Amino acid sequence: MSKFASRLKALREDKDLLSKDFAKIMNVEPATVTNWEKGNRFPKDDTLIKIADFFNCSIDYLLGRTDNPGVKIYSGVLNNQTVEIEIDNNYPHELTPEDVKNILKQLDAVGLDINKLIENAKNK
Repeated sequence: MSKFASRLKALREDKDLLSKDFAKIMNVEPATVTNWEKGNRFPKDDTLIKIADFFNCSIDYLLGRTDNPGVKIYSGVLNNQTVEIEIDNNYPHELTPEDVKNILKQLDAVGLDINKLIENAKNK
């Protein structure tokens, strides 16, 4: 079974949803959900986005690229070091990756040690 298939089924079951009810929410036939969960089919891009939004997780999580369901909003390089920022799924935000990049540059410009800040956040 693919990561997508198993994660979709687990997420659906965690919400106590029957596959037929989830199918209604996604506006697909119940057999389509069954095929997704068995790994026989894969949703179209727009439906994949809708699934991630519904379960409040990242597409990377659904596809098995990460075990963290959090949403990565920025990945870039600052002072020759890779910086990745994920935001708590329950925290409402409208920041774009460009907004985050600008914030990081401004914090760096006023002398804030971004690397130390990130390390401290990781250790909590």
